[in-house]
Formats: sequence, structure tokens, C-alpha cells
Amino acid sequence: MKLLKIFYNQWYKIRPPESVKYWKTSEFARAKVGHSKTGSLQMEIENEKYAYPGFPRGPVLTGPLAKMKKMIKKKVFNKAFKELEEMSKDMKYDMLPPEKMCTAVRELDRVFQKLEDAEIVEDMKGRIKLIRKVMTFFLQEDDAYRMRWQWAMGEMNMRKVKLTKADKYYMRGKYFKVDHKKYDY
Repeated sequence: MKLLKIFYNQWYKIRPPESVKYWKTSEFARAKVGHSKTGSLQMEIENEKYAYPGFPRGPVLTGPLAKMKKMIKKKVFNKAFKELEEMSKDMKYDMLPPEKMCTAVRELDRVFQKLEDAEIVEDMKGRIKLIRKVMTFFLQEDDAYRMRWQWAMGEMNMRKVKLTKADKYYMRGKYFKVDHKKYDY
């Protein structure tokens, strides 16, 4: 495995993986909104190899969605984690280490750890770590929600959720190490 990673790191220097181009030269690019084969919205960005999956709208992203994200982080995650810390002090109850959690929650913890490791922006690393702690604690301790979550995950068609080539193409420009299995960034 280590030899494979060394090979990919050398190959990366010679021929880096495909990545979105417009953000390297300008703040914006012209795009047409279209529909994918599945009927979902996508943007066909000028001079880019793939259509962009989805149709993010700036006014929504920086307006009501930004306010909602801030409120959720502040009121839900920060408050919940603070209360978890207080509860553990008051009741002398420690959160279980991942190796003592049930298998499903341990897997969620592992995936969140990978997500945290692949993140480049420190603020996002902290957010992911906070979400990881709250979610794993909650699902470990409340088996009714854990079993519902397990059922919902089992119902997902992972082929529909998996990143496409287009997703990875654009994700490389989003400060996230999407290819961290192959390359050392």
C-alpha cells in the first residue's frame, strides 16, 4: 500500500488529477442551467470538462442558508456539546471511546474521522469534530434513534450517493482532499 501511495505521489507531481479550472483564473465563470439525465438541476460551466451537479444559488447561500447554518451550529451543536461536557463532569460519566461503541456507531465515528482528516480548513475540521462527538454520543446512548438511523442507512442506494467523476472534479477546488487515499497533499 505504501509503495502504491509513493507511486501516486510521484504521478501527481507529473500529472495532477483533473480539477476545476475557472477558480484558478477568476472569481466567476459563465454557466447555463440544465437538467441531468436523472432530471436534477446542473450547471454547464464554460470551458469545464463536466457539468456541475446541482445549482447553488449565491443569494440563498450567503443569505438565509448562512443564517440557518450559523444558528444550527450555535444553538444545536455548540450547546449540545457544552451540555454533554457539563453532564460528563456532573455525573462523572465519560463518553465511551470509539472501540467500546457498538459496531454501527464505531463505523460512523471512523467515517467522521476520515472526513476530519481530509479537511484542509481548520475551522471546518473543528466543526466536523464537534458533529462527530455529538452524533456518536447521541446514537450510542439512544438505541431507538440509532436503530432508526441504521435502518435509514440500509435503505440508501449508495450508488446514488457515491461521488461521481464530476463531483470529484469540482471538489478538488473546494479545499478538501478528495483523493487523500492516493496522494499526500
